[in-house]
Amino acid sequence: MRKCLGAALVALLASVSAFAEDATDVFGFQKFYQTKSGTYSWDSKHWADGNARGINWDGDSGDPTGWTDNRSAGDANPFFKIDGQGVMQMMSSGPRFHINGQQSWAAHKQKFLNVEYTGYFKRDALGGENYGGMVVGVRSGALGHGSSGGDNCDAHTYYARFRNDGKWDFEKEWKHPGSYYRSGTGVGSQDPLWGGAVLPVDKWIGMKYVVYNKDASTVRLEVYIDSTTNATPPGKWELVGVAEDAGQDWSGASGGAATIDGCSYSDAKAAILQAGDAIVMRSDNDHPYYKFVSVREIDPTALFEEGEGGSSSSSSSSQGPGSSSSKPSPSSSASNSGVSSSAQGAVPGGSGGETAPAAIRRTYRPSLENVPVRHFDLLGRPAEKDAPQRIYGK
Repeated sequence: MRKCLGAALVALLASVSAFAEDATDVFGFQKFYQTKSGTYSWDSKHWADGNARGINWDGDSGDPTGWTDNRSAGDANPFFKIDGQGVMQMMSSGPRFHINGQQSWAAHKQKFLNVEYTGYFKRDALGGENYGGMVVGVRSGALGHGSSGGDNCDAHTYYARFRNDGKWDFEKEWKHPGSYYRSGTGVGSQDPLWGGAVLPVDKWIGMKYVVYNKDASTVRLEVYIDSTTNATPPGKWELVGVAEDAGQDWSGASGGAATIDGCSYSDAKAAILQAGDAIVMRSDNDHPYYKFVSVREIDPTALFEEGEGGSSSSSSSSQGPGSSSSKPSPSSSASNSGVSSSAQGAVPGGSGGETAPAAIRRTYRPSLENVPVRHFDLLGRPAEKDAPQRIYGK
């Protein structure tokens, strides 16, 4: 009898383990939130399939999801280069790489509401527009952004930007091309990320961008940076900033205008609460590189707990067959003084007295071996005035 019970227990534990989600993505980088059950994910693993190729208007034949979509401006041939070793380079004057979960030819469709994006970016040279750089948007409509045959009212997007001019911000867009931004010092501000220097050249910089509905009326945005590992798993992530949009003070129209004309909606300050069709990676007049990109629909109530090993046993972690684990998936920033209230847990613009995001507070252990990301020179070297301080990493 005991042997039977023991065998049954072993079988049960094995069954539970089989459904556990890995706490790192397909590239080995740390996840903050667990994947929503039953959803599909996208990652750039197929960029390393050994097949060097270009992408123009007919998608990427190597993408198993079929979600790769080109919405670029300008003339280029190709618009994107994939080296077959895992790296994609943007080539056009106005590159717009969309991960479009509503592609007509895709076997599975996916909308994106609560999202965790992870990716690494390298600037190839000085130049490009100040507002370009590592620019990632979520909740976008597939037909927005002035696309051919598109609908500018379908552009509804929240962007996180590590800008070429060395600043960072969140940008909110309702009707293309109007938008407005916020950063650590409030709506209409763009705070320095590199101590007054521009975005570094020839340095792999990681962005983790998390967007989710905090409640029925409020959207929360969190952006983190890995500037110290040169894209080495699992990454060392530091909080750059947080914003919460409850539709009160942050416009998504040019100049911060309160209203929008010509769309079915008119309130430019309304929070973008609905799911989008596409994740957007873009820049302007430069040719940056990307690698180790992954996008997942997450359960914002399900964090990977501190002390977990390679997996979590939560039932919310099971993924669809297109997930990255199964297929070959404001914020306060640095001021000029280098003091970052966001890294210390304050969330200006959010609810009063809120502490640092639970994802970083509970999942990561402090490390004293790194310096703040806030003050780096053009080559990515820390400024002498910065003493080592606590940031977060595995």
